[in-house]
Amino acid sequence: MARRYFASPWVEAQRARLQRLVDCAASSASSEPPRALDVGCGRGRHSLMLLEMGFQVTAVDLDGEALDTLRQRERGAVEKGTLKIRSMDLEAEDVGALGHFDVLLVVNYASRSLLPKLLQLLKPKGLLIFESWAQGNEHFATPKDAEAQRRLLRANELLEATSDCFTVLAYSHGLQEDYEGRDCVKQMICAEKRPCPGRASPVSEASRWCLGRLLEVTDASFLQDSAFGRDWVWHRPQSLGVAFGIEDLLQLLDGYDPEAAQKEYLAALTSASPRGARPALWDVSMVRRRESTTETLKPQEVRDFLRAAQLKTSADVLQRGEGWTLVVSQLQGAPALCDLHQRLFAATGLSSGINAYLTPPDAIGKPPHVDDHDVLVLQLAGSKTWTLLDDARQTIREQVPLTKGDVMYLPQGIPHHAAAMASHEASLHLAVALHRRPMSYSSVLGALVTLRLMDPGDGDLLPAALVEEMEGRSQSFAAFGAREHWINQLLPMHLALVRALSPEDLDVGLRREFCAVLRQRSRDLAELLRSPDMEDADLGMPVGARRQRALLRASVRGSERDLEEAAQLPEEDFEALACAAFWVRREYVMDPRGWCGPVHRRGRARGRRRASGRS
Repeated sequence: MARRYFASPWVEAQRARLQRLVDCAASSASSEPPRALDVGCGRGRHSLMLLEMGFQVTAVDLDGEALDTLRQRERGAVEKGTLKIRSMDLEAEDVGALGHFDVLLVVNYASRSLLPKLLQLLKPKGLLIFESWAQGNEHFATPKDAEAQRRLLRANELLEATSDCFTVLAYSHGLQEDYEGRDCVKQMICAEKRPCPGRASPVSEASRWCLGRLLEVTDASFLQDSAFGRDWVWHRPQSLGVAFGIEDLLQLLDGYDPEAAQKEYLAALTSASPRGARPALWDVSMVRRRESTTETLKPQEVRDFLRAAQLKTSADVLQRGEGWTLVVSQLQGAPALCDLHQRLFAATGLSSGINAYLTPPDAIGKPPHVDDHDVLVLQLAGSKTWTLLDDARQTIREQVPLTKGDVMYLPQGIPHHAAAMASHEASLHLAVALHRRPMSYSSVLGALVTLRLMDPGDGDLLPAALVEEMEGRSQSFAAFGAREHWINQLLPMHLALVRALSPEDLDVGLRREFCAVLRQRSRDLAELLRSPDMEDADLGMPVGARRQRALLRASVRGSERDLEEAAQLPEEDFEALACAAFWVRREYVMDPRGWCGPVHRRGRARGRRRASGRS
């Protein structure tokens, strides 16, 4: 049957979400259909769509002639009560009298004074679908008067209006080419209402509490939380415990010299430098997004820009920063951040680095990207909206607004980018990288198989060939599961293993539990390696990523025999091999120069067979 309406592309894109509301209502005990409010309905093209989907629709507009057209066209629906038509001046009359709705639909109408009142009409779990003209549209269509010009939406205005009580499901702002027959600039949002106050988070209050504890005390509870390694979590703790701001960061950049900074960093990695030495600062980069392109400056250009701009305060960034985002790496050596770095290591046992991102208002720094580590985001000044994408980078998964004092945990593998909100100040956040994968099951089992095949020797340094084999095998094992899979999670006794100086520091019960878990996971991984087709696990990924994962998996086909043979070793031999595998991983992660030491050689001959390379 031909449609009787032509919905806007944005509204049409939300059809599946609208249909779920109808289906939910039909399957519930209530016989009432969901209610939808069409604001500024005109002749009712979207009211007709909602009616056909099964909503009870209230259509509101001030244009009496347009409403008469709709009334005549849908007389049957009006008589049945499924369509209610109201002529009213929304900005002058009491909109609260309209009642509450499951859907609020607003197309090509914007009133800053009215919007908060309209949002109050939505029920919890209600759906907001909003699109209207944004600043910049005047270049394509001249506003009919000054009031129309003032109604154009500012950058991120709908995100800010919905930040407290909505979960953003989809958002768009910018030039729309040939949108319903014309080029225009629009801002569009689809969001689900949730109880206020609060902020979007896909996990329980317990997870948010654990995340807050991670920053406040040396507490391991977040590692055992169901969200860790799987879901993003937002929280606003009582205190971030970080006395660091925009002026502090800019002060570190005073006199920045990239050549001297890099020499300092490289010196810290040489065997001649004290073990554990950290450079205070080694890299500053500058990035700027212009439409669909990303601009960057070379190190010497960064130095010259900073010397000329003399940035000291947030106001300087706005006035002379020219829209650049400053990315400052390896800040864990800064005096104000050493304590944070040490507290997080004590709480997680994970190696980490701290980067700072200083972004001017209404600007995007880095383009969408994927990190190979977990990230702990601490918003220290201003505000940013984090856009989390699906694995194929095609649709928005979540949009999470962060304001000063907020913290967010983001597990590895989620494509994302951050945009500073329109404001009177620059936005500063710290990104703490938590390197979980080097201590995950995939890495420990990769080390276990490698140590069984290769001798680490008698020196204090791991042979380069062994390190290369261990790293390659671990990366390949990780490709057999997504980020939520057990293969990419930490062992349950991870923190106790990290804190122990040697296996003898673990009580007998814990050591036996560790070996039992690793023995079983060796068998589980062997079964995974036998899986005839793992392509289903890669669905939704970009083609290049799927191809890379397939190559990684192919490189370790046959290792199931090594895993099963290791799992069948006598208890004493397996314990020696398992402990050696974990300690090699731990020591290599803590010191990439390859420190080995005698602890890892105690059982190296037990149950080992020789092999020339990876199976």
